[in-house]
Amino acid sequence: MASLNLQRNSEVFMSTVDLLNGAAVTAMTPENTWKLEVLAGFAATSSSATQDITSLESGTTPDRSQQRFNTAINPVDWNLQVYLRPTGVVTGAAADTTDAGTTQTGNVKPVADWFMWQALVSNTAPADGTDEQSVWASGGKLSTTVVAAATGSHSTRSNFSTAQENHMYFKMDNVVYQVSNATVNQVTVDAGIEEIATTTWTGFGTTLKELTGTPRDSAISVFGGILNDGTSVTANSNSSEATVTAAYHPFNQMNVAGSIGTNSFIKNRLSAIEFHHQPSAGGADVKYTFPVTALSFDYNNNITYLTPEELANLNEPIGQFTGTRAVTGSATMYLRAGDTESAQFLRNIQNDSRTSSAQTSNANLIIGGTTAPYVAFQLDAVQFEFPSLAVEDVISMSVNFVAQETTANKGSGGEVTIFAAKS
Repeated sequence: MASLNLQRNSEVFMSTVDLLNGAAVTAMTPENTWKLEVLAGFAATSSSATQDITSLESGTTPDRSQQRFNTAINPVDWNLQVYLRPTGVVTGAAADTTDAGTTQTGNVKPVADWFMWQALVSNTAPADGTDEQSVWASGGKLSTTVVAAATGSHSTRSNFSTAQENHMYFKMDNVVYQVSNATVNQVTVDAGIEEIATTTWTGFGTTLKELTGTPRDSAISVFGGILNDGTSVTANSNSSEATVTAAYHPFNQMNVAGSIGTNSFIKNRLSAIEFHHQPSAGGADVKYTFPVTALSFDYNNNITYLTPEELANLNEPIGQFTGTRAVTGSATMYLRAGDTESAQFLRNIQNDSRTSSAQTSNANLIIGGTTAPYVAFQLDAVQFEFPSLAVEDVISMSVNFVAQETTANKGSGGEVTIFAAKS
């Protein structure tokens, strides 16, 4: 009897290399293939659009039949969750430099899943096929504005009509699936105070197909497992980022200044938020700094796919387009009286008669606190919704907000700048 495939033994990888369509195993290297240390509950699903044709006639022996047709393959849906882990790689440099905050490739990569963030917000792929090309800037910073190339950082822009496409590999124990032309559509960062900071990624792809034959052996040779002939091979990873044959970059380790170290976890209990709100057009800026009981950040590309509708064909998606970029967040804190406390923030928002106050309001979500390790999301123009109260044993207040472009960046992005630092 064939053995069962267990979630506990499963792994997920992202790569610019397309094994399904004939790429050689040697094409996979730590500079174009990365592991994601996923939590339980990841998924990759493929479904079809259907059409039912029914018949219903009168008479004593009517035709009451039904026929179902698969008319199209829907875009693949995938989702996964990982821990948000700073790496310490915050400085751009020439390749093979070992100064503080640098790596051998010279690219800025301040979080373990830097390539996922890049696929989300940038038109520049994380690798050109053989070399990494990060768009994170020195200081561990990633912005949605137009950014020119610099040392250790490539040029990028966040206003793009089609999202960059890579390939996701879901190794479900010993069965390997490839999501081809995978796009990263949305990210949600959760910072519940009793948890470790996590990032939930969701996206799409054009097809979900099992790797068999040579492509499967190529994948197993890199990811580890049982080859087609029944022999076992161990995973081939390399955290030094040196060019090696048939390998991937692991998730929890990074070579910083020539020394391989473990990436940091973020303790949400230390998280805080800083709001700035000018209660009237001519009023003075008021700064609010709150300890929070819950905090979240969400970035959504709103990607849609085009699929033909030809008769007598099982149609497949032929392309995708990005929609409106939506950058939102929410925070929950206890209701406290006093100057610059949450009660005053609620009062000022309610008394603000302007329909839009975004250009005089901003927010900084500091996940992990002001002492490293942390990841901060700076939103320079924020429209706050009216906060709501929750009457429980301790009365709390929640507020949702939407990040917008600043006046200086209208039409070119600028809703959010991300900063990361490792202890």
